[in-house]
Amino acid sequence: MSKEQIKNLIRNFYSFISLLIAFASAVILWYINVAPGWKKGYFGYRTLITVGIMYCAVYYVFAKMYKAQKIGMYHLVELAFSQTLAYGIADVMLFGAAFFWFHNFQRIKVTLFVLVFLLQIFVIACVIFVLNRLHAKFDSARKVAIIYGDESYQLLVAKMKHFTYRYKILGCYDKDTEHWKLREVMDECQDVYVHEVDTDLRQWLFQECMKREIDIHFSMNFSDITARSCEVSHYFDTPYLRNKKTEVTWYYPIIKRLLDIVLSLIALVIASPFMLITAIAIKIEDGGSIFYKQHRLTMDQKVFQIYKFRSMKENSETTARLASEHDDRITKVGAVIRRFRIDEIPQLFNILMGDMSIVGPRPERPSIAEEYEKEIPEFPMRLKVRAGLTGYAQVYGKYNTTPLDKLKLDLIYINQRSVMMDLRIMFYTVKILFMPESTEGVAEDQQTALPK
Repeated sequence: MSKEQIKNLIRNFYSFISLLIAFASAVILWYINVAPGWKKGYFGYRTLITVGIMYCAVYYVFAKMYKAQKIGMYHLVELAFSQTLAYGIADVMLFGAAFFWFHNFQRIKVTLFVLVFLLQIFVIACVIFVLNRLHAKFDSARKVAIIYGDESYQLLVAKMKHFTYRYKILGCYDKDTEHWKLREVMDECQDVYVHEVDTDLRQWLFQECMKREIDIHFSMNFSDITARSCEVSHYFDTPYLRNKKTEVTWYYPIIKRLLDIVLSLIALVIASPFMLITAIAIKIEDGGSIFYKQHRLTMDQKVFQIYKFRSMKENSETTARLASEHDDRITKVGAVIRRFRIDEIPQLFNILMGDMSIVGPRPERPSIAEEYEKEIPEFPMRLKVRAGLTGYAQVYGKYNTTPLDKLKLDLIYINQRSVMMDLRIMFYTVKILFMPESTEGVAEDQQTALPK
């Protein structure tokens, strides 16, 4: 059996154990809380199995969303946290189903739900620890070649060097490298990353990688992003990609606005104690203003005033620039509220007023947007929709992701936006709230996120 087959076996076993834990815990919880009131026999067993399968379906959806099944690809802590979210959401839904059955909290054993949840996390953490180490014994860094058309490929190299256990760079070759040399390195590598090269070279590399049955990764340009939403046209015997200019479904703006209002109101009620504590803490630290107001851009380049809890020293921003990694303007309270995104909570009022949505491209400052447009003329394309509190670029990018990459991520969302995509981004945001890498600042000497 090859190493790759063994790794696949470990991954499948991990998925099976995860689902087995989900099924067993659901059956136990439902049996103890609900089943004793039923007659025994086939009906009771059938119901327990149905509950277990439905619970597994809910768990699997969120486990897949949070990448909780990616054993060997992520660190133990991140995998355990993803599993915690998946099991936790499924447990809450099962608790809601039990309450709906009884219409009485006193009949539900809340302590048992908590104990089962803690047991789930303990067992899956042990499984992750053992299987991650076992997977590592048969794993090795993938051999990678990078072929580039401009110097921005160095950002990719820097990112790969953070994951030395996953990537081994055999070499970086510019677009003018002779083909025989590229063939030699492709014979040795498992993955080829193609960064900003012309169409002819891209097509040639694709064919060479297909011959060798190795993975190829292309950097996306704007036409690639548009093509993701294209349909295949079969009007002729030659297939064409048709970029059909259709509006989003008629009900999407209505549902999106209703979700914005309802969810922001609920969030404000839940967050009100934290908002009060934050306001007091900011006032006590330096006696300055509690809120920070700033002009931002939203749909159709409309300028609005965004609200945040003040996380920097009073009047510290004389010119518009992004926060850096070790910014001395950030207060002690500000560092905490930025770490947990508490400074963003007042934007819920912007959502209620209709300036923003829960999901959409993050609103940029007019002056910084102008700087980005000088380098990226397509940057205003992200203003086709209302700005958001969270978005596709936030869940898949970082604070210091380059403006070009953020624009690409935003355009992927704009071209494919739907109610289901919005809900998926909302749920995924729960995970990134606790991931420190997504709050990294830009370098100390930068005013924008443009690469130097």
